[in-house]
Amino acid sequence: MKVQVNRKTRNVSRYLVGIAVLLSTMLIGIPGIVFAQSPTPSWFMEDSRPGNGFPSPANAIVVEGLQLGVGGCAYSLSSTEQSTVYWINHGYQTVTEVTPYAGCGSLSAYETAINSLISYVEANASNPGRYWGGIMLDEEGGYGFTPTQLESLNSDVNNHMASTSGMSWYFEEDQPNSWYASTYNQILGSSWPAPQVYTSSMADAVNTACTDYQDCTNLVTVNSGGTSPWNSPSYVTGLIKGTPWNNSEWGANGYWYNLYRNQ
Repeated sequence: MKVQVNRKTRNVSRYLVGIAVLLSTMLIGIPGIVFAQSPTPSWFMEDSRPGNGFPSPANAIVVEGLQLGVGGCAYSLSSTEQSTVYWINHGYQTVTEVTPYAGCGSLSAYETAINSLISYVEANASNPGRYWGGIMLDEEGGYGFTPTQLESLNSDVNNHMASTSGMSWYFEEDQPNSWYASTYNQILGSSWPAPQVYTSSMADAVNTACTDYQDCTNLVTVNSGGTSPWNSPSYVTGLIKGTPWNNSEWGANGYWYNLYRNQ
């Protein structure tokens, strides 16, 4: 049975966290001092929809399956499954993105589709525990599901991913300023957070979650098509407290961000 380290379980005392927050607050007014993820992330994963090519020079591909064909919305479950397995079997580090949208289908329909996807990848991919980072859920306040519904969906994904091989787990590519910080923290659950940081309010929401709830390890999502400077990974990750996402299966010395691109 897979043992995942809960991201909220830290070996840092509350005393040290409090000191760090105090110091960061004191530094806000000092010119030239900014928050920044440390170490600086230099590896990245990038979106590519089923049927499209590898997003070179990315270090990993995110197969953007959108609604998995739920309610007839793009892309079909089969094309997303096959694209995910194709990239894994060709030796590419791969993540599969799903965007639950109430206008396309019910919560149970998404649970069924995602569970089918997980089973298909585990059965048909070569060494998924090494090459499949797992599911990435794009959840936003305007997509029609309540926070309670999203927590239920995420719990279901958590339970199914817990029985997969190797490193495979699940990310939350959420819009962090869609909810109060406490609600956002609940939605994250035990996931790997991959928050969208496209505006200053999004950056503030991520930093608040770090300060208040110790959600401080993030795969920051940058919009490559956004307006300057929000399309710059170095600028965006330079606004965020804490550490970037890292996994030894994908390189012990690699620290990551996530690059969204419109296709």
